[in-house]
Amino acid sequence: MLAHRVAAQGLHGVASVGELDVLTLGLQDSPPGSAGLGLRQRIAHGAPDQPDLVLAMTVRGSPHLHRRADLPLLRAALRPGDNEMLRAFLGGYGDELIASGADGPALLETVARRLREVFPGGTVTKGELSGAVSPSLPEVARPWCPGCGTAHVAEGLFRLGTLYAGIELEPGGGRRQRFRLGPPPADPGDGDAALVELLRSYALLAGPVTLGDLLVWLDTRSVTAPPAWLKPAFDVLGDELVPVRVAGADGTVFAHAETVATVSGAPDPPPALLLPARDALVLGHRSFLVPERSAAKAVWRAVGSPGVVVVAGEVSGVWRARQSGRTLRLTVDAHRDLTAGERAAVERQAGVVAQARGHSGRTEVVWDG
Repeated sequence: MLAHRVAAQGLHGVASVGELDVLTLGLQDSPPGSAGLGLRQRIAHGAPDQPDLVLAMTVRGSPHLHRRADLPLLRAALRPGDNEMLRAFLGGYGDELIASGADGPALLETVARRLREVFPGGTVTKGELSGAVSPSLPEVARPWCPGCGTAHVAEGLFRLGTLYAGIELEPGGGRRQRFRLGPPPADPGDGDAALVELLRSYALLAGPVTLGDLLVWLDTRSVTAPPAWLKPAFDVLGDELVPVRVAGADGTVFAHAETVATVSGAPDPPPALLLPARDALVLGHRSFLVPERSAAKAVWRAVGSPGVVVVAGEVSGVWRARQSGRTLRLTVDAHRDLTAGERAAVERQAGVVAQARGHSGRTEVVWDG
């Protein structure tokens, strides 16, 4: 299953982004630059300029790298049909919106329309765009923010609104995000069918899965009960899923029938990969990917997750990078004893990280423990 996932996500290297189906799910760009490393690990011969790629606020309102052709599906699948679905994307503010009695989907449409209408042109910071749109929005959409000392558009509404306004993130903007105006988005179409299609892609690329795994991927809150808006799409997909037991997974999980039919033919994974934090390879059922709880806590942190060390398809440690002068230093913490050959393969990967960062100086690997 691990080897199949590596191959399905293009981690043997593909010729073009058109072949990289994992971009339907997106490569998360948190922290900034993560998606660039994830892409470089998947595109053969490096990652040259790819004009049909776009960085946008999509799943959970987080910045993800997609093919531009994937955006209509994402807009349709993530478009809230009611307040309950919208609440999943709004974090704590969702409860305030529900209590207000406002029509959440209509409010989102207003935010998206106004974002596009007031866009100042060129590229703008988040603060500049929020400042331009907030005064024209209903009060319920711009709650008081103690940290900023002002009332401005709610964070979740802003993030999701940019997706429906056709507003993109400027690549290479670093931690100070800059936005630009993309092409006007078309009518997203049938949301129910699109959500099923998105979940199908997830099952094929990040399986085996449970309904709870999908909830972790899509919902900004920490909730345990499957929401009413997600279960119908999962049930429709259910005819294509097969219950399986996989080493490491908690109980029965579900794999797509297409995966079950082809899993035994997957090629051996690369000897080692250094992938960014929250890479698509570590989506899905966490106990399957990292059975040891202490190791899992190191991989998935609430804030500031590290990059992951993948050896022969298995998540085998974490890494962080820090630049000091002309030296890029990668600190690697392995979760198990690695052989000399495995360590050498990991150390060779440091050059890939340096290339993705545009670093031309010295690179070194420090083993932590």
